[in-house]
Amino acid sequence: MRYLKIDVRKSTCPGGGALWSLLSHVRDLPPGDSIEVLTDDYLADTDIPAWVKRRHWKVASRQRDGYATFVIERPREAASNRTDQ
Repeated sequence: MRYLKIDVRKSTCPGGGALWSLLSHVRDLPPGDSIEVLTDDYLADTDIPAWVKRRHWKVASRQRDGYATFVIERPREAASNRTDQ
């Protein structure tokens, strides 16, 4: 199992940058692996959980001091393995 960490705090692409960063890394994520996203993007609180829910993957989020963390896990037997939806 692999664990990848993406830090997009202070990104120059506000308003959706966290989701785009996640999408650029998740395409090659094998089932059973996880990605952690650190972001201060105000849209991530809705964008990331909505995207994960559509794939029936798992997400855990936590608010920190000025930013949020999201841990996204691709299940071993994902109901939907497509990443382009």
